[in-house]
Amino acid sequence: MSKRDLITFFILAFMWSLSFIFYRIGVPEFGSLAFASIRLELAGLTMLIFVLLNPKNRQGIVAQWKLMAIVGLCSTAIPFVLFGFAAKSVNAGVLAVLNASVPMMSGVMASLFFNDKMSKKQLLGLAIGVVGVIILMSETLFSMFGSDAQNNLHTQLWPMGFALFACIGYAAGANITRNYLEHISPIAITSGTLIIASIVMLPIALYSFPYGKSISIKAWGSVICIGILSTAIALIFMNQLIKSIGPVRATSITLVIPIFAIIFGYILLGESLDIFAIVGSIVILLGTYLSLDLSITKLAKA
Repeated sequence: MSKRDLITFFILAFMWSLSFIFYRIGVPEFGSLAFASIRLELAGLTMLIFVLLNPKNRQGIVAQWKLMAIVGLCSTAIPFVLFGFAAKSVNAGVLAVLNASVPMMSGVMASLFFNDKMSKKQLLGLAIGVVGVIILMSETLFSMFGSDAQNNLHTQLWPMGFALFACIGYAAGANITRNYLEHISPIAITSGTLIIASIVMLPIALYSFPYGKSISIKAWGSVICIGILSTAIALIFMNQLIKSIGPVRATSITLVIPIFAIIFGYILLGESLDIFAIVGSIVILLGTYLSLDLSITKLAKA
């Protein structure tokens, strides 16, 4: 991995970690469906501007629109809605932790369907990353067996399940992009997938919008930022990473996102920050270092 890829990796982790904060701010006022669909409409409009400003950004979209439609549904429309429902009751840090299952799912898919084998070092890194995720989730998992277990099942476990299903979509989209859309520019892939997904979600956006309800400036700001910054711009970076370092290593970014999300959740939303979060974050960083097959010596020379 080059220095440029590594810098892109951590910038993207920062941008995507904010999306979980935006979910927690905006979903309570807009509702899950409306927030997810408005997010996609804003992202689609942003990428439409890229396409209109530069003809090169539309090359390959028409020829590969079917594949882009699949990627758009798998990695944007469906996951955004599922995370929207999960965000009603699960805090930002835990959502980001669940999102960290993507590289493991991506690795399994790559090995099973695309013959993209991982080294022992990468497998060890992913395993360590999973341990870090479990440490981060420890407090939530323990609460499932308490006196209020039935309530926790509906307010925590089922929403967590929605988030995990969303992660399957992310993993599938990353592998399809790497194996079938590699010859298309990252901006064109992002434009095609988001524009198509936004068209699909437009009726839902119009139907689910909370007409007549007073929406705060903070909620509007969250949906605008998540649509433009954490979706359109972030996906350009992500598609570039997928082309450069592969889907498994690129989706390993989700192992780092919880660290930022937990810190932002603590600072901005007053969510808890405990020993599990600190230890888990350190373990995740170690797992990410190994799964990305990084070398400090090589990076220093790059």
